[in-house]
Amino acid sequence: MDEIVWQMGVGVDCCSRRDAHLYNDVIVSILYIVVKDKSRRKAVTLSPAYSLLCYTRIPTTRDEANNEDIALSMHLALRSQTTGEWMPLNENYGIFFAAAVPRTGVTAAARRACTAAARLAAEGDDPVSAAVAVDAVMPDVDTALKSLKDPYLFRLRDGRFGIVATRTARGGEADGSERSSFLLAVSRDLRSYTQLGMVRLDTAAGVRRPAVDWDGSVERYVIRWQDDEGAPRSAFAADILAAASSEPLAVAGAAGEPYETAAVRYPALGPIVPGNVIDITEAEAAALIARFGRVYNTGASVRPFSLPADLRDGEARDAVRALGHATATLSYSDGSTANRAVDWNADQLAALADDAATGRLKPGETRRIDGRVRQTVYPVPFAVERADPSVFAWNFNGEPLFLFIATDDTDGNCIDPNDGRTHMPLRAAASIIELSDAAGGREREIDLLKRGDLNSEGRAMTGCFWAPELHVIGGRLSVLFMPCFDGEPTDPDGSPNPAAGRPDMWTGSCHIMQLKQDADGRDLDPREKANWDVPRPILDPDGGPLNPVQRISLDMTVIQDSGRWYYAWQQVGSVWIASFDPARPDRLTSKPRQIVVPEFAWDNLIAEGPNAVVHKGRIWLIYSGSLVGIDYTTGLASAPAGQRADLTDPAVWTKLDYPLQKSGVYNGEWQLGTGHGMWSRDEDGNLIYVFHNAEYDNGRYGGRDAQVRRVHWAADGMPILDMQADEELNPAYACITMEIAVR
Repeated sequence: MDEIVWQMGVGVDCCSRRDAHLYNDVIVSILYIVVKDKSRRKAVTLSPAYSLLCYTRIPTTRDEANNEDIALSMHLALRSQTTGEWMPLNENYGIFFAAAVPRTGVTAAARRACTAAARLAAEGDDPVSAAVAVDAVMPDVDTALKSLKDPYLFRLRDGRFGIVATRTARGGEADGSERSSFLLAVSRDLRSYTQLGMVRLDTAAGVRRPAVDWDGSVERYVIRWQDDEGAPRSAFAADILAAASSEPLAVAGAAGEPYETAAVRYPALGPIVPGNVIDITEAEAAALIARFGRVYNTGASVRPFSLPADLRDGEARDAVRALGHATATLSYSDGSTANRAVDWNADQLAALADDAATGRLKPGETRRIDGRVRQTVYPVPFAVERADPSVFAWNFNGEPLFLFIATDDTDGNCIDPNDGRTHMPLRAAASIIELSDAAGGREREIDLLKRGDLNSEGRAMTGCFWAPELHVIGGRLSVLFMPCFDGEPTDPDGSPNPAAGRPDMWTGSCHIMQLKQDADGRDLDPREKANWDVPRPILDPDGGPLNPVQRISLDMTVIQDSGRWYYAWQQVGSVWIASFDPARPDRLTSKPRQIVVPEFAWDNLIAEGPNAVVHKGRIWLIYSGSLVGIDYTTGLASAPAGQRADLTDPAVWTKLDYPLQKSGVYNGEWQLGTGHGMWSRDEDGNLIYVFHNAEYDNGRYGGRDAQVRRVHWAADGMPILDMQADEELNPAYACITMEIAVR
């Protein structure tokens, strides 16, 4: 059985930025799950009950990933039984965020993609946007973003977790709900949450610091809070879950203090406002650590092989050559594994091949081949001022070729960079590392498009060339991207257009351009601009624009499932999807539908940059939340794969409540504004993640740089996008030996 241990921060830069609170106290143990390995480490088994603290942080700054949007959410920490210290989960980042609330005028059909708010009652009489008429919502117009304070954890009667908190407006100001109600949510494991809404109380005197506990002696929930004067109050409910949709509960009278209120500085948590502490089981603690702790490499192995002694000549050499492709299995602290290629000792393999071919191998002997686990560490940054990056592994008429394409984001100007010399840069190389700036990739860029090139409608594309992605569609290498055009004198509403006569991002729409083929169906060279056809706008089934509300549509990607092809893209600040026929990729075959809406303070105003991969029966769709800059984050939604699910139905998708990737320390250096990622494959077939982060130095934003990392799949099935180099492969396990038994 796995043991839960407290271990000093092996392989983690614990003290590079103490003010960042990311495993930053070198005298405090860091929490991991470790598969018991008595030969390498001494594990300290924890008792069946563990102490779990919920809290909010005192907001600091955006460049610490701790502004109000992040700090005012429920955080979790476990208490070390060896040091007594409280250790943060999720690197001291929020885990439970209050969901945005739809406006009263938003129809049921329009709010279907508001999955976190599915059970919340609508609030507010503000006018709704035109998106509602097409069964969609416009974030922060048709929804009101929220934050929370004073979280409190408790056990439901059935053993699940309940969470109550004071709901606030985004940023922490009162939103009026605190006069007479509190937020209620439930969770089976504190890794995903269902928000039930507001529990109303028959008072207008204020509901501060709410607390709920099940009292088995009287078979009811006891609700405690303080009013605006600080006086303790209480109420009771036989069914707290039903109370979220019931009439206001009667106030019973005074009650004792639910928990301490003082803001305290915890060594590993920093300035926080603590909530309460509850006991959780070993299994619950293990699940939380596996999801929100650091997963790291604990060993490497290669299976034993055998080689017949009677092989000769070419047959023997072929058998030894096959051994040279043996891979290593890496084991990890959460019980997961990964396979990696090994660079085996060429001299030892050659000697083994000679001995086998000439009959010098003897049955019963064992030969050993030394090797080193292959781990390419990509340059950081991979490509300066190249945003929305795409790396694509492609078969170029039988030859492997890697392509890199991105948005030019020189000095943070992605609309009209380089004094009007807007372009679409493409790189091509035999390996991913050769695409990087460090390997000369920038000097070898080819401009597939430039300012002034015409699209199929004869319109001059004058700017943007945003978020180009490479895919094979209908057997042809294709680029999906968004160009923009010079703005008209007035906007559609008749107001003066500030971008009149120059590139206007609001004129942009999704386009496709495809590589030409010769008469035999062989691909032409993608590095020659003339070998690409004229970009065509992608239109809805009726030949109209994709965006029925605004003009702009962008960030298009491709999803294939159960023989069906879909486009997913961003418009109206959210992710939309529709089917298409790859034989006619510039026309949808279904009406666009909204499937992912930003509903939390961490993704707030936008969900964009979708990209999908299929892994073990699920479609994993990453998207980027929050506005472009240092607050950018990566969200996740998933859906069943291979089951003919209707991917245009928002109910098919399950959305993560917190970011999959966020700003933080990677290999000892801060990376802010990580997002707009793409799944891809490296030379060995390993899944990689290509994304950008913000250039940010002393308050100056300088654009976005491309980065490349490998992806690890955790034991609980989740992708890990921020595994650091020595977490992926501990240098102590890099050298490995293969044993070959001669028979």
